[in-house]
Amino acid sequence: MKTFCLAIAVWHSIKLRHITIRKYCIVAAIVSALVSFSSTEIEARPEILKLEINNQTHLTYRRYVSDNPRGLILYLHGISSHSGWYIQSGEIFAENGYTVYAPDRRGSGMNDYERGHLQDYLDLIADMDAFIARMRADFPGLPIYIFGLSWGGKQALLYDSLRPNEFAGVILSCPGIKPKIDLSLWNKLKVLLYFWRRREVQPEIKIPISDASLFTDNVRWQNWIEQDPYTLRRATARFYWESHQMDKVLKREVRDGQSPVLLQLAGRDEIVNNKKTQKFIDKLVGKRGKRDVEVLMYEDARHTLEFEDNLPEVMRDILEWLDRHNRW
Repeated sequence: MKTFCLAIAVWHSIKLRHITIRKYCIVAAIVSALVSFSSTEIEARPEILKLEINNQTHLTYRRYVSDNPRGLILYLHGISSHSGWYIQSGEIFAENGYTVYAPDRRGSGMNDYERGHLQDYLDLIADMDAFIARMRADFPGLPIYIFGLSWGGKQALLYDSLRPNEFAGVILSCPGIKPKIDLSLWNKLKVLLYFWRRREVQPEIKIPISDASLFTDNVRWQNWIEQDPYTLRRATARFYWESHQMDKVLKREVRDGQSPVLLQLAGRDEIVNNKKTQKFIDKLVGKRGKRDVEVLMYEDARHTLEFEDNLPEVMRDILEWLDRHNRW
């Protein structure tokens, strides 16, 4: 019955569109992937690996290998989340021809060293350089796409700005470029007072999006988030300072590029300011209007599309967009 209901939901989401063999296969793969998950927990399907950065730091990542890959995806999670939040979509990408590399950001997820800390945002740039090199070595010649969710969307767009034309496409899911929620004035003062001090004496400040209901209305997923030991709930003053530096650099460095952009927004998002985000993304089109930017709004969805009932529709839209822009 669960499989049948999910299949009906997916069919309902596409019934008004022209159905091709490719779309039918995509829908079938999405249904197959989604119904394979337990109703009470996530089954750890991907490979869990470590990548050495600069001969000293080791970052954990999940890899989903497609049997017949046509492209690669560097998958970046949000400020509180980690790669384990996105196993459903990782499986769907792999089943549809895209091998996924989903790192846990340094200091988050399964990376215990200096948890919640970021000494320099350029460390994140170096981390992504290392992952891109690893991906190219593992699968030479395949196009690479970068996919950033929430805070990871800011990270993805910054990297695309600093490494123009590195990617075949950029996918942004409710990116944390223009948030609705911010630190309190008191916590901002803490950041200013402590960001320059050594890690050991910096206060760990609560991440202001700790309420699981901000991510999804789905009670099962809310409970999962609340019980998840790897979800990041606090970060250092230095982390917030470096995040602010990323905002300033992104505002200054965002430029025209060649890579197409897919922006997905949730209509009921209480974390991201959709209007300001779309206005910011519109700048990517440039004065000459040459950059391909597509915006999709999911009116009834909350911030984390991964946990919403319309995930099949969301994934279908991404896969169709990838197919349109994949020249492999």
